[in-house]
Amino acid sequence: MRCKITIRKTSSSPLHYDYQYGLASMLYHRLTNANITLANELHSHQGFKFYTFSNLVIEDWIPNKYGLNFTKAHFFISSPDPEFIRSFTEGLLMEPEFFLGKGQKANLIIESAEILPQPEFSDTCKFTTLSPLYVKTMRKKGDKLAEFDLYPKDAKFYENLHTNLCSRYEEYYGHKVEQDFFDILDVMDVKAKRVSIDNSFRRCSMLKMKLEASPELVKFAYDAGLGEKNAMGFGCMGVVG
Repeated sequence: MRCKITIRKTSSSPLHYDYQYGLASMLYHRLTNANITLANELHSHQGFKFYTFSNLVIEDWIPNKYGLNFTKAHFFISSPDPEFIRSFTEGLLMEPEFFLGKGQKANLIIESAEILPQPEFSDTCKFTTLSPLYVKTMRKKGDKLAEFDLYPKDAKFYENLHTNLCSRYEEYYGHKVEQDFFDILDVMDVKAKRVSIDNSFRRCSMLKMKLEASPELVKFAYDAGLGEKNAMGFGCMGVVG
């Protein structure tokens, strides 16, 4: 299930480019207000978290060299759990005003929250990233293993993308996916990004991809996101017609 959140900026100051961590924190806080039990379960759960959100889609760019300046924008929250989306929506509408940014804050208000119809999925789909896609692996560095961020030029990127998606599907539903096939047929318009999250940087990608997979996996990728750290706003995917 997916919800479109429309916001309006009420201050004149631009929004700092590194707003993703602040938006993730605000969303968790609003969920706590609406459903403390669900929020506590999320916080204490050591496994995957089954939701994601997109970057801001700015509707009226106002040129400013210091950051993102606009009046209206929207973003998407997505999860395979309808109760989760309903609780998020309630929490956002209960307390619609918030701020984002570093240093001088940008003040914003939520104007509307709209539940979107679910697309019909077949075994082929074309996705575009609505937020950066993050994939990592462990590699030897000296005599220790260290995290290493992956780009689409690395074959391990696709292997880990598939493994991660199937692992999250199994944890959420409690069983393995019936037809475990997943093949990326084409990758287009790749743009490398470096995103600041809680005083560390993640190397990730914005791209379009054409994939062939079981409809169950395609739907789960749409609802829960692709790649890692989805609850921090990575891997939200949109369907390209």
